[in-house]
Amino acid sequence: MLARRLLALLLVATSACVASAGCAVDADEEDDDDDVQMGDGVATEDELVAERQLNGSELPNKTISLTFDDGPGRRTAELADYLAEHGVKGAFFINGSKVAGRQAAIDKIVGRGHLLANHTHNHKQLTSLSGASVVKEIADTDAIIAQAQPQGPWVVRAPFGAWNASVARAINASPMKKYVGSVFWDQGGALTSTAAADWDCWGKGVSVQRCGELYLNEIRTKRRGVVLMHDIHDKTVDMVKQILPTLIAEGYKFAPLEEVPSVKRAIAGSSTPANDDQCQSATLGRPVNENVCVQSRSTRRWSRCVDGEWIASTGPSDPKCVQRFPL
Repeated sequence: MLARRLLALLLVATSACVASAGCAVDADEEDDDDDVQMGDGVATEDELVAERQLNGSELPNKTISLTFDDGPGRRTAELADYLAEHGVKGAFFINGSKVAGRQAAIDKIVGRGHLLANHTHNHKQLTSLSGASVVKEIADTDAIIAQAQPQGPWVVRAPFGAWNASVARAINASPMKKYVGSVFWDQGGALTSTAAADWDCWGKGVSVQRCGELYLNEIRTKRRGVVLMHDIHDKTVDMVKQILPTLIAEGYKFAPLEEVPSVKRAIAGSSTPANDDQCQSATLGRPVNENVCVQSRSTRRWSRCVDGEWIASTGPSDPKCVQRFPL
């Protein structure tokens, strides 16, 4: 996550990502997926350095940002209309392979004032691909986004949250370096007794009402953040219609993703060059040099920049830190 303009890619992470179970759905739920698609989650700890991530932990109290992955689905246009009618601007991270026959949904997203964002073309795990394949995954979907939203901003979310320095270098060495990300999430990452991940709800037979209650519980508990959902599922659209009026009635505010502080800093700093020995700091919103240590805003843990990648650090007691940035 460095390379010239690491702008484009602080890595994702921060919460326990979605479980690695497959996202099983009923035939009438996901009409355009022949293959079972995994929920967004991360595999290894070295791909989960908090200092790479862009999330919503700095949003004001009772403020959330709604994001939707894996579309467009057959009800995405309906969802875009519904959100706009309630004064909410969402972010739709699309898979380019899903767009054929659904250009109207793309036009609706942009026309209704939502953000069109990049979730790659085929939802492949980027950390398992060659550099050329990584760039192609981003570029193929960028071609769609650039036509519909030519002025940007350019925001990416990695499938499964899987991101590392190799992925960032590949992208930042290509015309796709204009992208900032990867954007992680604060709610919607795991199905538990107190929280939910929509794709996992539907795969495990959890009702729309119960899944919505679990989303509300996690949002009320954390009180701020980026919320992850998947508009490819019909039941997710139904769930949004269930929970949004409740959140509005309870006084929650809805921030466009590009106004989330960490994302806003990344967009503003997108022209800041970073060389291959630097690391992009989500906390500082700029690249830092080798052996600089930064305390993460989201986890309060320390990380040190080594060879263009973040590693865990003890911060104040780490003798290799040449400069420290505490909160």
